[in-house]
Amino acid sequence: KQQFLSLLILGLIYPLNIVHELGHAFICSIYGQKYELILSIFERSNVICAGNEINRTVYGIAGGAAIMIFMIGILLIPQIRKNIGARISIISIIFVSFINAILEGFLFDFYNQNLIISEIFLLVILLSIFSIQWIISIRK
Repeated sequence: KQQFLSLLILGLIYPLNIVHELGHAFICSIYGQKYELILSIFERSNVICAGNEINRTVYGIAGGAAIMIFMIGILLIPQIRKNIGARISIISIIFVSFINAILEGFLFDFYNQNLIISEIFLLVILLSIFSIQWIISIRK
């Protein structure tokens, strides 16, 4: 039961791309830029800022940071925090979102020009953190 819930929550990483893109849109709006928000649950979502008057590092960090904030908020709910399966998945998503924020924020051009490589790298990190946490939990 715990493992099933854990996998179910981990599967939310794909619909969470909407929260990720809303983070980018938020930065565009803070900088007073018009933007186009293209949302898709299972395909590539995207935000296109109309101008170049934004800080690309802040813009890049905002996507991962938005997911981190959202998932930390969910983790603060006592019933969810007490459930080991939910906690493992949420912590995995928070961790990979942190790595995503660093990668997209500080290596913006590399991230966007090598999107497949970036996404595979992040998926490997996500699954590794998830697996390591479960191995530690089972051994206790």
